[in-house]
Amino acid sequence: MSEKNENTVNIVTEEDGIPVLYPECIRGFGIRVVNPQNPKAPSKDLTANIVYIAPGGVLEPHKHENEEVYIILEGSGIGYFGLKNPVEIKKDMFLHFPSNAIHGVKNTGTTMMKFITVNSPPVGHIPEWTTNSESN
Repeated sequence: MSEKNENTVNIVTEEDGIPVLYPECIRGFGIRVVNPQNPKAPSKDLTANIVYIAPGGVLEPHKHENEEVYIILEGSGIGYFGLKNPVEIKKDMFLHFPSNAIHGVKNTGTTMMKFITVNSPPVGHIPEWTTNSESN
């Protein structure tokens, strides 16, 4: 029998994550996979999440003190990065946002946009997304 300690690897999948609704996201949601909120992979110094945005949906431009990386896995759209004009974003792009950089994306495609976000240090607590049937 193996003993789990803080130096033990956490092997998880997207299904092990915790679904959340980000306040600045319209027609989308996130899954906190490696995150202090997830007891299956409770990180201390970073987070790795998956974000889904439906066609026409948007993650409104926002900023925060922690650094962040987006890794676009599926879909396409435009990014709002505090520049004069929006920037086209598509699959296989890595986007790095330094501390307090303005960033937001809109899915202008016809399919679901899916991307990984990595934050350091972790973003604060967001309530878990539940359905009415789960809360009864």
